[in-house]
Amino acid sequence: MATSIFFRINLNCSVPKLKSSLPVVYKKLHSQIPIKEIQIPTKCGQIAGKLWGSGDKQPILALHGWQDNAGTWDPLIPMIIKDRPILALDFPGHGLSSNIPAGAQYFQWELPRVIKFVQNYFQWKQVSLISHSMGSIASMRFACVFPDDVDFFVAFDSLIYDDYDLNLVLNKFAINISKGLTAVQRLDKEPPTYTLEEIAKKWHYGTRKSVDLESVKYLMTRGVKPSKADPTKYYYSRDSRLKYILFTPEDRKFVEALVRRLKAPTLYVKAINSPYSADPFSVEMRELIEQLNDKYEFHFVPGTHHVHLNNPEVVAPLIKNFVQKHNLSF
Repeated sequence: MATSIFFRINLNCSVPKLKSSLPVVYKKLHSQIPIKEIQIPTKCGQIAGKLWGSGDKQPILALHGWQDNAGTWDPLIPMIIKDRPILALDFPGHGLSSNIPAGAQYFQWELPRVIKFVQNYFQWKQVSLISHSMGSIASMRFACVFPDDVDFFVAFDSLIYDDYDLNLVLNKFAINISKGLTAVQRLDKEPPTYTLEEIAKKWHYGTRKSVDLESVKYLMTRGVKPSKADPTKYYYSRDSRLKYILFTPEDRKFVEALVRRLKAPTLYVKAINSPYSADPFSVEMRELIEQLNDKYEFHFVPGTHHVHLNNPEVVAPLIKNFVQKHNLSF
């Protein structure tokens, strides 16, 4: 499907209406930007997305973090969108996208393949990427495996997987494998349900307060569904098997070989109050990119792991300056 007919696949997906009202400024910004829900068909369902802006140009892809969804970009996109639309995707198992088949397992290297699938589906020569956490790691891998297919890359708070404690990882394997098998048996059953207020608090504390309580509503718009048994209750719509992914540390030589292939203009924004990507090897790889890529920029900003969601006004100027400096199509 060519880019020129990209926006004909729009489908008006329904999402739950939340009780909490949005800030006045948020409503005002949104009223000025066309927004559409889309579905990209796959062999086992669809990849859902939220399209911001008009459909006459190829969109920038915005990719969320683990167990989040496209709603993570709702506060930031109105501040940065300019001439090109932005397509915020829900990864498989997240948001409004389909789960993977019951007999399958989520795998961390599947996400770069999702990016390639979307690129091929729309017949794009290159992709432009804005991403956070798991989405940033997936984008980094894609940009390194397909260095000629990325025209620019913006990452928030992650570039590579952290240098995990191997003993800790191995100790979790038995638990995650067992719980993952149990989760498969429950896929046809309704998950535990809660009030919207309870879900908001659980989401806030579940991220160790990385997502501000006021920011949870953006994720809940795509991340909860109403209970069929009790219309006053809701449940998390994401696939419960996502909690049991076997995150495995990779050989350092392999990671370094990947990093050396990155050549797209890259902006990396690291939150000061986030524990991620702060280990010595992550810092070493960050410094290596700086040595090899003269179009790489790095900035520390105050905030948590979800700084782009909680404090978009902090990161928006960095993106605008990056785009202007490198004369990027944005």
